[in-house]
Formats: sequence, C-alpha cells, structure tokens
Amino acid sequence: MYLEESVAQNAVEQTGFGRFNFKVVAVSTLMYLNCAFGITSIGFVITTAACDFQLTTIDKGRINAAPMLGMLIGSSIWGFLADVKGRRLALLLALFLQFAADALSSLVPSYWALVFLKFLSGVGVTGQLSISFTYLGEFQPTKYRHRILSWMEFSWAIGVIIVALLAWAVIPLDFSYKAGVFTFSSWNLFVLTSSLPAFFVWLWLLTLPETPKFLAETGQRDILLKVLTRMFVENTGKTAEDFREKLATCGLPSISCLVAMSENGNAAKSDTSSKKVLTKLEKFHHLVVTSKAQVKMLARKPYVTRLLTVGVIMFGMTSTYYSLMTWFPELFQRFAYFEANYPDEFASVCTVSKKMDVASNLTVNINDTVDLYGCFTEIDTSVYVNSIWLGVACFPCAILLPLTVDYIGYQVYLLFTATVSCAVTIAFYFVKTSAQNLVLSCIFEAFTSINISVIFCILVEIFPTNLRVMATAITIFLGRLGSLFGNMLFGYLIDEYCSILIIVMAAQLFLAAALCWATPNRGKMRQIQNDFNDPS
Repeated sequence: MYLEESVAQNAVEQTGFGRFNFKVVAVSTLMYLNCAFGITSIGFVITTAACDFQLTTIDKGRINAAPMLGMLIGSSIWGFLADVKGRRLALLLALFLQFAADALSSLVPSYWALVFLKFLSGVGVTGQLSISFTYLGEFQPTKYRHRILSWMEFSWAIGVIIVALLAWAVIPLDFSYKAGVFTFSSWNLFVLTSSLPAFFVWLWLLTLPETPKFLAETGQRDILLKVLTRMFVENTGKTAEDFREKLATCGLPSISCLVAMSENGNAAKSDTSSKKVLTKLEKFHHLVVTSKAQVKMLARKPYVTRLLTVGVIMFGMTSTYYSLMTWFPELFQRFAYFEANYPDEFASVCTVSKKMDVASNLTVNINDTVDLYGCFTEIDTSVYVNSIWLGVACFPCAILLPLTVDYIGYQVYLLFTATVSCAVTIAFYFVKTSAQNLVLSCIFEAFTSINISVIFCILVEIFPTNLRVMATAITIFLGRLGSLFGNMLFGYLIDEYCSILIIVMAAQLFLAAALCWATPNRGKMRQIQNDFNDPS
C-alpha cells in the first residue's frame, strides 16, 4: 500500500517546484474561493428574496439549510468517486453541478424549486471542499506542502469580500422583469453572477492532469510518467529526456525502474489490453469492494482514532461557523433596522431578533422597512460594509498561518482558534451595539475559518493516499451534518429562543476545543509522515 505512495511522492520531489505547481495552486485557491461564493452568497439571497417568496424566518432557515443537506449527502459520494475514479474527474463533476444548479436557481419562480437547486449546489460545493486540498497537496513537494495548503484560507477570505462587493454592486440595482409567474430582478442577477466562478474554474481544470499519487496507486504508470514529465518540464524549463535521465540516476531504485516499467508496459500493451476490458457490472463490483476495503481500514487503529477526533471537531466548528456565516447578512440588517427604530435601546443579537419577531407578529410596517415576512424594501448599506469587514478580518490570520505553521504546528492552531471561537460565541449574548457585534463577528469569522482550514490541512498529513479522500469525505460528512443541524437550529430558535441557541453553539465549540488536545503534535506528525514514506 505504501510502496506506490512512496514512489509517487519521491518522483514528485524530482520534478522541482515552479510554474506547474503555481498553476495547481491557482486553480485550487480559485476553487476554494468559489466555495466561499457558493456558501456565503445565500445570506444575501434570503434577505433580498424575502419579498418575492414571502419568506418567514423558518423559510429562510430552509434555504440556508438546503446547501448543508446537499453537502451532507454529497460528501460520501465525492469521496468514493475521487478514490476510485480520480480527484480530477470528481472535481470537474462537482464544479459543473454547482454552476448548473446556481445558474438555474436564479431563474426559478418557485420557493421549493429554489430550495432544491440550492440543495444540488451544496452537493457540488462539498465535492470541491472534500477534494481540493487533496488535489493540491498531492502535486506538491513535501518541503512546500504545509505552507501551500495553509495559504488556501487566504482565498476564502478574498471570496467573502468579493461576494459582499458583488452583492453591493448588483442587489441595489432598481430593475425588475415580469412575465407571468416568472420574475427576474437584481437578486436573481446576483445569484446568476455568483455561479460564474464555478464555470471558469471548471474550464481551467480541464487543462490540468490527475494527481501523481492517484495514478501510481492505480497502476497507471504510463500516464504517471507523462504527468511527472510535464511537471518537470514546466517547472525547470528542461526537456523530457533530461527528466528520464534524472529519474534513472536519482539513486532510488523504486524510481529508477519507473521508466523501465513504463517502457515494458508499452511493449506488452497489445498483449494485455484484452484482459483490461471489464463489464459495467464488474466495474461497479470493483468500486464497491474498494470502498468497503477503505472503510474497513479506516475502522482500524490508528486511523479510527484520528478520524473520530477530527470528525467531531469538524462537527462542532462547522455547526456554528456555517450557521452564522449564512445568517450574518440577515443579522446585520436586523441590527440596522433596530438601531434606526429604537435608537435609545441597547442591541444584542437576541434583543434585535426578539424585536423583529414582535414586529412581524404585529404586522406593523415601521418606516416602511419591514413587513410580516421580514421583507426589507431596501437593504441597509451597513450589511455590505460589515460583510466586507468579515473577509478583511480573515487576512491577518490567513497570512500568519502559512508563515508560522511549520514552527507552531497544527495542534496549537486548532486548540487556540477553537477556544477563541467558543469565547466569542458566548460574548454574542452580552453585546450592546451593532459595532460590538461586528467586532465579535469578525473575530469569530477569522478564527473559526482558520480552524476549519487547518482541519483540511491535517487530514492530508495523517492519512495515506489510498485513504485520504475517503477520510476527508467522512470528516466532511460529519461537518455537514453539523452545519445542517446548526442552520435548522438557528432558523427555529433565533427569534424566540435565542439564549438557548447561543448556549448550544458555545457547548459545541467547547467540546471541539477540548478534542483538539488529541490531535497529533509536531513530533507525532513527523513520525506519521516518516511511516508513510518508509516502503518497509
């Protein structure tokens, strides 16, 4: 099992680091940015589409929860597909599904059709979140992998900012087209525009190959050699013959024989091609057997302990993070409404939500800004500005992480960020102004998103190639279960049981922080990597 992984990684080390690696980094970061688009844009949709669909708070909660349900169901599917058919194919399918679902969701006139398409969009997003870190990491030399994976968080912060800027530029536009039941207004245009990054990343990914580790693991030596050669040529500017000579003289027998095995394989290809033809039933049987073998391996020590630890941490972090991220624009709008109409009162998250609930029950239009369905006729500018600050707040941590992760280690980052997120969640109950709420929101966004990014990074490091994507998929599954739970809880509790909501969220983060102690420290992480790279 580890022989193929060792051969592939050692061969990747021979290709150098340069232009090809930067291409993969660019595609992967844009993919992660696109995930930020897909997840955070929904917060602006529920606020602005309330008029067209007459949404109650629970209706908004369903729209927010729909992508999370898609992520929950899709996580296991993508992990299975990526491990048996390749990371690249799975990513291509995930990107196109998200693009198609989001583009169509901008056109449908039905609330339930919008919910269903957002569900499909979530299926596509979770495929990218499950596999993008693995795809990126398996192209990188060991020397640079930690740092490069850590930079992915930076693209999420940029995505949050761009979504807010795009919403600010498009949603205030005053136009509306109606033809029967079909309506197309500024929020529809915003949704349509938000779907385009997935399409452009899909086009770029078409030009890139499968990862060397997957090709080595599945015995595709000819394609593996072509990919490695392309990497070497683009990184160094030298020729393919130079690379073959380097492999043959690198001093590692397992790599030296890679060229010879590939050449022998070409000579015998015509003799063995008939043996490779499998029926569809046989192929499906192979997929099932492979998946069962992976699950059985993950159920054994030490993998089961690692998987349970990171899985529960992911559940607690995503349950609070994705709930608040998708509800932040709505909460910002509620703060703006409250301070405009109750200037002499203190405003906490629970206070403003209670006032909104009372106003809705009385069906009173105060200053013509809100009605029975929480339908704001004009979104306050502070909603866009505050959302931009959420992304800006991520920059310091996103820059600091890749520069210090090699010295501090993943465990310290996980523990510190989870603890801060827990403290901030408790503090939400005690804020008195929208400014204080914004500060806490920025801290929460910065530290919680860093924690989730570190979890993705650590998954690449603590599982071998043949289990990596499946382990990531299971972790994502638990995370999406948490995000679905958190979003549904948020929609049902925010108006009338806000205090209970904050207690539940804080308790989840406390458990996640406690479990961070069980993750591998720097010394243990090095030992794990040495075990993976040791052919014996």
